[in-house]
Amino acid sequence: MLFTEIGSALVVVAHCDDAEWMFGGVVAKLTDRGVPVSYLVVTDGASGGVDLSVTDEQLAAVRADEQRAAAGVLGVSDVTFLGYHNDELEVSVGLKRDIVHQIRRVRPDLVLTWMPSRHPEAPIDWLHGDHLAVGEATMQAIYPEALMPRIHSELGKEGLAPHTVGEVWYPAMSDADCYIDVSEVVEVKMDAIWCHHSQNGEANGDRTWLFERRVAPPMRSAGRMLAVAYAERFRRVAITG
Repeated sequence: MLFTEIGSALVVVAHCDDAEWMFGGVVAKLTDRGVPVSYLVVTDGASGGVDLSVTDEQLAAVRADEQRAAAGVLGVSDVTFLGYHNDELEVSVGLKRDIVHQIRRVRPDLVLTWMPSRHPEAPIDWLHGDHLAVGEATMQAIYPEALMPRIHSELGKEGLAPHTVGEVWYPAMSDADCYIDVSEVVEVKMDAIWCHHSQNGEANGDRTWLFERRVAPPMRSAGRMLAVAYAERFRRVAITG
């Protein structure tokens, strides 16, 4: 599938802010072309903070508001939260059904999600258990569950017909086989990341520090493969030939 052939996309992530960090450039490029992009955020993000005076419910609400704001920066208005508890995620029938529901509702050509298994080169933050569970559950939901009418047949009664996704892209290291030049939208990606104020504490309010120390380096590394300033890199999984 060529980038210009993508007509719709679904981003399936574990936590609020995953989409912006891992796929922000691609999402911005898609929406700039008028391609509809939807988000599915699986967990509530309630354990993603260190201030114990804030309740889980309060933090989850803050993070949801930050996610909506960040999505809006990238041109995404369709954001769904499943509300599974942070740090307890497992691949389950219920989780897969929820993802299938969104796939059949959105009917995407492309799904962007976490990698489904550990990679020895991956940064440690990629290997969060929630990330791996979302990656594996999403892959199972895409194939075969979303395209088989007898799996989750109750969804058919809701008017959600089977759907076959064209491709899945997930973050990659040296095994990447898809590089997307995001140089023109890198500031928009950073604007979206900066919306997640509750998660950017390490920057101490210094946006430039966060960009130079955390956001830019992997994109510059990927960009060298294309001889451009910034790129995002992925592994492609074709579902249809």
